[in-house]
Amino acid sequence: MKNSLMNLAKTPLAALALSLALAGMAHAGTLDEVKSLWDPRGISGTETDSPQSDTRQAVSGASQPRWLRLSNGKQVDLRDWKVVLFMQGHCPYCHKFDPVLKQLAGQYGFSVFSYTIDGQGDDAFPEALPAPPDVMQTFFPNIPVATPTTFLVNVNTLAAYPILQGATDAQGFMARVDTVFQMMH
Repeated sequence: MKNSLMNLAKTPLAALALSLALAGMAHAGTLDEVKSLWDPRGISGTETDSPQSDTRQAVSGASQPRWLRLSNGKQVDLRDWKVVLFMQGHCPYCHKFDPVLKQLAGQYGFSVFSYTIDGQGDDAFPEALPAPPDVMQTFFPNIPVATPTTFLVNVNTLAAYPILQGATDAQGFMARVDTVFQMMH
């Protein structure tokens, strides 16, 4: 078996396929965590009485499509997407941006899953979960770790797309979301 793996790994395509297969096994825990992003109960599987869970319940409770019309005329059902936020409790940019993101989530009907990289929540997302190392490696493999950083995650495929690093206003964030969705479609 060892020799056949060594021979298989000698070709570049086979080595890439083997690496991807092994990487998939190594990140099963991360995939489970990312899969739970679509779960309105969160990673723990239990609902809490936090402002963040109230937002999730309000957004996920409706089974009807939540359409976002893009500037090119196409529409995206926001039920298929979740915004993942990486923040810090003591980050001044997070204190500026996070309330804007929370307000937009309520206005447009998308849900937000918040991770904290310093173990602290803030006023907008007090129940942010500490980001485990494997989650950080999954979301930040080739980009600098900065806060706030947002990603769009497709809840069906688990594909993640960076939206923005840094603070912006509501119009700037939604323009960036529009651009990211158009790049995909």
